[in-house]
Formats: sequence, structure tokens, C-alpha cells
Amino acid sequence: MVLRKLIIHLKASIWFIPVLCVLGGAVLSAATILVDRAFDYEAVPKSVAVGPDAATAILSTVAASMVSLTALVLTITMVVVQLAMGQFSPRIVQRILRDKPSQLAIGLFVATFVHAVLTIREVVDRGDGTGQVPGVALATSYLLVLASIAALVIYVHHLGQALRVSALIELVGHDTRKLVDYRYPDAGSPRPVDPAAPTALST
Repeated sequence: MVLRKLIIHLKASIWFIPVLCVLGGAVLSAATILVDRAFDYEAVPKSVAVGPDAATAILSTVAASMVSLTALVLTITMVVVQLAMGQFSPRIVQRILRDKPSQLAIGLFVATFVHAVLTIREVVDRGDGTGQVPGVALATSYLLVLASIAALVIYVHHLGQALRVSALIELVGHDTRKLVDYRYPDAGSPRPVDPAAPTALST
């Protein structure tokens, strides 16, 4: 019973999936850094690699941008929750907080932030314009930034679609049917009656 309540609480929380994404970002950063170390920081061709100064500036910009983007998404989510409570019903709030696309978007942003912060530690500037740059980790940061931009656009579109009255009614109807099925489970089809079996009237 306690385990079931814990699972329900985790499903209803807005922080569980982002926390998992934070751990995923740390693991991804460690894996890409290990690849760079295995290739002696020369996995990326020098013709497309950047210097330590540029790498530090890029990763710092990515980290700062992801913090701002996460704050923006959380602010939008809280505003949507307040609008839903005032215009529709407080029961819809839980559905908005459980919205997986919103949680995944926030998780991707914080994972990108963690990856960028951990990657900065591997950038070494010797002061003469040379040094070591984790090229694979830096390229992964580029990909995460592109994925974050796409996630932001998808999130805004999804949020606009989710706030339609028809979508909210569909959510409430789905929850109602699920609750009815849970409270009154289907006992199955009635057993077929054997014509040759004796009945109470025949006795």
C-alpha cells in the first residue's frame, strides 16, 4: 500500500522526471568526457574544433540560457495552472502538473545545463591560445541546445492545444471512465446456459 502511494505521488509530481533528466545529463557528460580522454582530446578534427576561450564562452552561454529557459517554462506552467483553476476547475490542475511533455521539456533544459556545467571543467586554457577542449562533449552540447529549441516550440504548441475546452473535457472524461472501471470492474461475459442442465423450475 505504501509503495502504491509512493508511485502515485511520483506520478503526480512535477519534479521526478526532471530529476531523472539531471542524472541523465551528468551521465552523458561523464560518458562524452571519457570518450574525449580516450582520444586524447583529438576526437574532433582540428579544422572544426574551437579554442579554449571560445569553448568556455559557448558552454557558459549555454548554461546561462538553459537556466533562463527553465525559469521561463516553470513560470508559464504556473500561470497556466492559475488560469485553469480560475476558469475551469481545480481538478484539472493535477492533470496539468502530470503533463509529461512539460516535464520532459523542463528535464531536457536542466539536463543541458548540467552537461554544459560539467563540461566546462574539462576545458583547459594554457594562456597562449592553446589548451585542451573536449570536442565530443562540446558537440553534444550543440545537439542538446538544438533539441532544447525544438522542445520549447513543441511545448508551447502542446500547451496551447491542451488548454482547449474539448481537450480538457476529454481529459476529465478519461479520468471518469478510468475511475468507474476501477470502482466497478467488469466481471466478464455471463456464462453460457446449458439447455440440458436442470433448472430450479424443472425440479
